[in-house]
Amino acid sequence: MSSLVFKKKKLSIYVAALSMAAMGMPALAQGTGDENIEEIVVTGIRGSQKAAVDVKRNAANVVDSIVAEDIGKLPDVTIADSLQRVTGVQIQRTAGEGSVLNVRGMPQVLTTLNGEAFLSPWAITGVQANYSDIPASMVSGVDVLKSQSASTTAGGISGVVDLKTRRGLDLDEGWTATAAIEGSEGSITKDTNHDVNGFVGWNNGDIAFTLGAFHSNTNAANYQMYEDSRLGFVNTGGDPLDLNGNGKLDDRYLVPAGYGVKAFVMERERQGLATSFQANLSDSLKFTSELFYTKMDQYDRGVETQFNGSNDSNYDVLRPGTQARQEAVVPASGSTPERVIHSVQVAVVEAPDFQATTKSIQNHTDAINANFQLEFDNGGAFSGSVRYVHAEAEKEFEQATFQQGTPAWYWIDADGDNQNDPRDPFWVTVDYTKEYPTFSYNEDLSGIDRLNLFQAFAIGQTDKATMDVLRADGHYEFEWNTFNSVDFGVRLDRRDVDSKKYDYLTPTGRYSTWADPTVPEEDWYQMLPGDYVWQRYPDWYDFKGNAQLGQNPFTDLQSQLISYSDFGPFKGFESGVAALDPKSLDDVNGFMNFIYPGATKFADPAKAYSVVEDTASVYIQGNFENRDAALPFSGNVGVRVVETRREVVNAVYDAGAVPQEGTYYGGGYQATLGQPQGWQVMYKTLGTETTKTSFVDVLPSANINFFPHDDVIVRFGYSKTMSRNDLVNVGEGETLWYQEYKVYTPDGDREDADGKYKVVTSPGGGNDQGNPYVKPWRANNWNLSTEWYFADGAILGVGVFLIDVESATETLQEARAYPDSDGVVRRTANVWTTQNVSASDLKGIEFGYKQPFDFLPGIFGNTGIEFNYTYSDSDSGDEDLEGNSFPLQSNSKHQYNAILWYQGDKLSTRIAYNWRSEIYQGRVGLNTNEAPISLGNWTEAAGYLDASVNYDLLDNLTVYLQGTNLTETNYRNYAQFESQFHSLSVQERRIAVGLRVRL
Repeated sequence: MSSLVFKKKKLSIYVAALSMAAMGMPALAQGTGDENIEEIVVTGIRGSQKAAVDVKRNAANVVDSIVAEDIGKLPDVTIADSLQRVTGVQIQRTAGEGSVLNVRGMPQVLTTLNGEAFLSPWAITGVQANYSDIPASMVSGVDVLKSQSASTTAGGISGVVDLKTRRGLDLDEGWTATAAIEGSEGSITKDTNHDVNGFVGWNNGDIAFTLGAFHSNTNAANYQMYEDSRLGFVNTGGDPLDLNGNGKLDDRYLVPAGYGVKAFVMERERQGLATSFQANLSDSLKFTSELFYTKMDQYDRGVETQFNGSNDSNYDVLRPGTQARQEAVVPASGSTPERVIHSVQVAVVEAPDFQATTKSIQNHTDAINANFQLEFDNGGAFSGSVRYVHAEAEKEFEQATFQQGTPAWYWIDADGDNQNDPRDPFWVTVDYTKEYPTFSYNEDLSGIDRLNLFQAFAIGQTDKATMDVLRADGHYEFEWNTFNSVDFGVRLDRRDVDSKKYDYLTPTGRYSTWADPTVPEEDWYQMLPGDYVWQRYPDWYDFKGNAQLGQNPFTDLQSQLISYSDFGPFKGFESGVAALDPKSLDDVNGFMNFIYPGATKFADPAKAYSVVEDTASVYIQGNFENRDAALPFSGNVGVRVVETRREVVNAVYDAGAVPQEGTYYGGGYQATLGQPQGWQVMYKTLGTETTKTSFVDVLPSANINFFPHDDVIVRFGYSKTMSRNDLVNVGEGETLWYQEYKVYTPDGDREDADGKYKVVTSPGGGNDQGNPYVKPWRANNWNLSTEWYFADGAILGVGVFLIDVESATETLQEARAYPDSDGVVRRTANVWTTQNVSASDLKGIEFGYKQPFDFLPGIFGNTGIEFNYTYSDSDSGDEDLEGNSFPLQSNSKHQYNAILWYQGDKLSTRIAYNWRSEIYQGRVGLNTNEAPISLGNWTEAAGYLDASVNYDLLDNLTVYLQGTNLTETNYRNYAQFESQFHSLSVQERRIAVGLRVRL
């Protein structure tokens, strides 16, 4: 039985449990202080703005909120889209939809659901909140806590995002029901999409339930250009062609590994439900049970084109006519001489070959978050609660790749003289100065004349997690000077994560696929024995077949080829390229076995790990208030102590660049000689090793609010915070990627004009980011703000904040020496590693303004405004090649939101604009065997315009029109220098029409 089917069966059990749980639940306790919460009635845009203002005003901490009509009434697909309008919240979009977010420029944000930990399938191993699978219609409100108290669950450095769902006893008595249906279309994809959601609830005052469900299917443009950067002309020590005409031959150029476009369309199917059951078991006991379930199937399908950017791994294909600009001079380091770095604006390329690649990239997720809670409050001094949360999440990723081309090494007899000749190169010009880079060339790529060879391979990853939380909280009221109550509690939490990556290996390895003089003649075309037969990257096959290999023509596969010409706004490929229908790759296992019978999944031990984290925490918090003082005040002070125990289990494998015989699969013919090809090696698991660590965090906090006037609040907040690590930085082992290059030596088995040589395999770079002893993120969070509530539903506020990060993690490249496949160490490779860093900080200013213009005459009295601005300045402690400090990753220094709205009797409308300055996305993945160079990957500043119009046809029937990204703003990145193109992600405009009904 598959795990997803198993989850569905468990889901039905959970639903049944929610409806039956009140019958046998023991009488345990919690105090929530519900009597102090003002009831908020939300109607329309005006009401939602007032409700959010009231939440902020009544909170003990620094909080910003969105409530009810703010969610779903704006053109919001995911809850991240809604959150982008909250002061200090920064989001990023994937294929046009909000996905990940920061608070005040930091991704180390804890997500909770109704006040307790929430397990998301998109953040099983990561830290950054990702709400791709949570539609806005599933959530009734969100609080963003920027200053924390001792009673707040620990886990967020810059803040806590608390998602709130509807509970039955909060509804009007009787039945409540709503439903909506929506159709939408993109400006590029033109596919019609749908979104259906419904909600029903019943409340008789003592017993209540809710049930909400949704289903949606969308298709969104995801056209991209993206390649990791390289340094051109490295092996020759610089530019031998003097491309810039300065008379020097030691210049280096920032170039991509290849020149091409990715034309993808992302399909997302979401479904799920949120349900709750509540019962007043007595005058003092209330029981609550909840279930929150989401499921998502995401397919990112399309075709890539790529003109090869290298000869012999030298990235030396630039030719005269290239337009470049000198950007920086990197001083000599060790054996690496001084380097003059140039950016490239127009590339004239002599590419040795071209590939057209068809891909299907899939993510399948589901998650169940269940909550059982018993609250005790008899009106006396003591109140309390006991709560149990159980969650399970799973994310399955697979990617199938089908490549076509004629590799440069595939020589043919082009002139009929019985001698194989090298293939003619492709002459291509790429202009990066346009809004959308353009390609020009003279070849016809729509058929298989120059794309007659093919190769397929596939990879995958499975992440699974379970979480169990048991907590007990108490609240005791008393009178002791200004202190009037104390909160206290204990919390136990276990999170169990298992992550595995795998490759589809094919039983296709041969001694040689041609008359290779380096292979004994009797072994030509023969299959390799035993474990050597497996290949991660199968040999290239010809559609015509190969009699010497016993292959018939691949007529069935060839008949499925199409001419793919939909490359969106990228010009140059209008005549099409030969490819498969990307949907034919969706069944990854079936596709791989169709081409390579016997293809099998092999788990990669270097990328397999499990982590169990157990935390135990206790807290105590004193609450105080004095409204009779000369300067009235209230607040809380407390401390939470958290003990974390971490157990990491890794696979043991022979991690050497040249592993020992019998410790791996594959490796090619060279493996039989003890010199395996690194990219064909799959390590065997030789056992496991367990690492146990533990640490204790003491987290004091204090929040005090002063009331110098009835409508003014001055807030001060301090808290010490912590956040768990990205588990990739805890558990993953070392993985290397490999390249071939020539070594000239008297005992070489080949010869060219420069003498005898042999071809060896060498690590070109890699990752070794796992460190079980890495410390968690820790910081001191300071807040000071003033809020003026100058009118009903209005606020003018300004605040300053400082997040002093004591301990953080950083990924950086480290030069390491590895032996080549013949066992000789000749050069180094740059490997990404993880380390703890300190002394980084983030500071800034927030400004917020909301006001309904009800004092204006006529229809202008039905309008209102929201505006907020955040300045967030950070220093990660890392520097670029020129000595400039990098900010914290994914941070923008400036952001603002501007919203104008109108609400009449039947018509309401809203227009919202969100703008972010440059975003630091981390270091550029510059692959070079020389000393590493620190370059920043920056997303250019951009703004997004969204709008919605609603009209009430009847009191309970509304038709609406919504538009997102009306300006068709794209993500465009540059590598360190603004003139050096790095990547571009196309984001389309989307228009939706829908109908809502309320009963």
